[in-house]
Amino acid sequence: MPAKEYECVRYETLKADKYGYVKVDLNLYSTSPRFALNRVLVKISYNTVEILDDERQLVVRHSRLYGQYRKSMKWQPYLNLMAKRPTALKYTSFYDQLPEEWKNYFQSCTVVEKSEALKLLSLILKEHDFSLITKALVISSEHGHPSVDAIKQVFYQLINGRGIRSEIKPKITLPTLPEATRGLERYDQLHKGGDA
Repeated sequence: MPAKEYECVRYETLKADKYGYVKVDLNLYSTSPRFALNRVLVKISYNTVEILDDERQLVVRHSRLYGQYRKSMKWQPYLNLMAKRPTALKYTSFYDQLPEEWKNYFQSCTVVEKSEALKLLSLILKEHDFSLITKALVISSEHGHPSVDAIKQVFYQLINGRGIRSEIKPKITLPTLPEATRGLERYDQLHKGGDA
């Protein structure tokens, strides 16, 4: 038996178009915005098409399309670019493909929140699909519009198996605490007293 497994693949160096797509067997596959109008190495097997960078590191992996004039788009490499112009999000085909929960969330976001959420999706979608991050969005939205950090925290709780902890309900009644006051007024009073 050979020491290494034989990979039945072919490599092609192809030039991406201005949108970052390469053409393999009359089908289009997305690369990344940084490769627009540049050459990339494409690793083609019977079931995958992988786009590699100059160091032969994986940029994006597609399931191979059969037939002609079809398109495979992986949005993850484009999300950081979209985060720079989040107001244009609504006019992309990525927005049309989003789960309804994310569309509703983006509609109620500020421009800064949209940008931060797109950066979070860019990070998460490298390793995971939309199912868990959407579940995290739904859970974190139970008490109103969540921050991006709240969504991220719930997501990491879900993938680390900790889940969401239910609210603690003590068996005894808790004593009433005095209302805490905020501000520096007490310190100001001490300062005035020191001058007298």
